[in-house]
Amino acid sequence: MSNAISATQTTYSYGTAKGWRIFIYLFAPLLVLLFLSAPFWLGDEGWNTGLVLLAAAFWAFGLFFVFAAYETYKGRHIFSDQSIVYAGALRRKQIPLAGVKGYRTDDKYIHILPNSKQYPGIRIGYTSEGYEEIQRWLADRFPDLDVQQQQQETEALRQEVEFGRDELEREANLARARQVSRGLNIAGWLVGGWLFFFPKPYDWAVAVALVLPPLAALILFWHRGLIRPDERKDSAYPALTSALFIPGIALLLRTLLDFELLAYQPLWPYALGAALLLATALLLGSQRFVRANRASVLLTIGAVSLLYGYAAAVATNCVFDTSGVQVYSVPVLDKHFTSGKSSTYNLNVGPWGPRPQPDDVTVTQDFYEQTAVGDSVRVYRLSGQLGASWFTTGE
Repeated sequence: MSNAISATQTTYSYGTAKGWRIFIYLFAPLLVLLFLSAPFWLGDEGWNTGLVLLAAAFWAFGLFFVFAAYETYKGRHIFSDQSIVYAGALRRKQIPLAGVKGYRTDDKYIHILPNSKQYPGIRIGYTSEGYEEIQRWLADRFPDLDVQQQQQETEALRQEVEFGRDELEREANLARARQVSRGLNIAGWLVGGWLFFFPKPYDWAVAVALVLPPLAALILFWHRGLIRPDERKDSAYPALTSALFIPGIALLLRTLLDFELLAYQPLWPYALGAALLLATALLLGSQRFVRANRASVLLTIGAVSLLYGYAAAVATNCVFDTSGVQVYSVPVLDKHFTSGKSSTYNLNVGPWGPRPQPDDVTVTQDFYEQTAVGDSVRVYRLSGQLGASWFTTGE
């Protein structure tokens, strides 16, 4: 239970927040029972090597939830005028206050970092009771290392002669770079929303989504050294993460929803070529950040480029296809849908064209609901602008 922070109190501790404790105490026993007993349900007709391995995995999960429940009961973070302590079920960590370098925060944890390797780091999750009190306590005593690094980077930027003739010009250039990156990131979200939720006119929505990431790469090159490709909370540099990622994600989702490819091989050279071109442009504009933080920047550039390359190739092949269309009228043999985080609606249709056996085709929810088993639907097959044949289904 949390002890309130006061001027006279020198030691207090925090466990898991009450709501999370109740949740874990209720569900952990059920999960333990499920995982420990599941192998016996599955093995009622005999055991084999595969089932033994599966049972071992289930029992490991069961023991993990036993540990999680005990850790919830036992684990505490203890604060005093001398040290910060984590006392858990299996281990204990302690940092004297003099050994604390500072702290960082993200959306799930506070990370307390030591100033020497002889002391361990301590991590406090947002499920801890008194989470905001702990943040205030730390802020009163130690530097926020994210803010500190931002200030150091800002000061270093003001001294970089390549960004302007004097400090005022450098600050103006940095402010301009922040405005440009903010505008492009907003555009990334707007284009993503337009393409995913209301893609009309369709060709224009796709075209803008195709143009925005290369435009962001060009801006990155133009402002090279002032704008990052990857966003970091502890960095003073603006970033273009949303402008680079969101259009590619929207393109990928749109093409998955609207088109079904019959062949992928013709697209790989185009996808890899587009990815390589975008990656090269991003690398040329990010040399300063590649040198300073190689792994993070290269991971972002690689992910953005591969995502965009594939989505751009599929979108160009299907959306801007000028080849002739072949139309097949096929009967609906069955229909079914899957639900979860998203729903997929499928019609099982008879043989057509390159599909000699009945197979599923994906359709929109509206078309699924207005189509009955026994109806006929039309399958539209096209050769593809880049040579990868594809089809879509409609009335």
